[in-house]
Amino acid sequence: MITVADLDPTSPPNSPDSPVAGERLSVMLIRLSLAGRERLSIADLMDGLGERSFGSVLLILALPATLLPPLASAVLGAPLLLISTQLLIRRARPWLPKALSRLSLGRARATIVLGRAASTVERLETASRPRFDALLHPWHARLVAAGCMGLSMALMLPTPIAHTAAGLGIGAFAAGLIQRDGLALLAGWLLTIACGLILALMVAGALIGWRHLG
Repeated sequence: MITVADLDPTSPPNSPDSPVAGERLSVMLIRLSLAGRERLSIADLMDGLGERSFGSVLLILALPATLLPPLASAVLGAPLLLISTQLLIRRARPWLPKALSRLSLGRARATIVLGRAASTVERLETASRPRFDALLHPWHARLVAAGCMGLSMALMLPTPIAHTAAGLGIGAFAAGLIQRDGLALLAGWLLTIACGLILALMVAGALIGWRHLG
């Protein structure tokens, strides 16, 4: 478990920390949760990530989405969709327009969400490792990006169960990309299928109900 002792004791506890080379993603999340900001924006998260990969950006945005109610998590769908699209077209670095990067959470909620996300990331860092190299082909990475795009769109819908599956699916894909873990990528596809089935059942149920009302 990560504690305050894992952080750099020379860093001021009440100011944002700059990225530290080689720092674990889970520790970075704890740093941000202790930064003491009145509000935490997506731009703050991106600054904390520094030069990390697309996978890290996807993970840092997807995990909070699973911890927020559907309408609140929908706010993260747009930036996740944009980042996923950039991964698909193989952009060199993740980028977000100012209108999206300024989206933020209040201090109290941000501290809770980041703390829970850090615990999840720490477990992922422990459990995942390089394996199933065949699934790490560049073309499969593009398919993964397309899957993340679909899941990002699902996050924008007010669907209580599907939005959780979508966030977890993007998180699994992201962990697979970060740790070069093919098993995590497979888990991402399973969650993508589950999300699709949930949405299909919801649509079918709505259509059946509409016909009965008609």
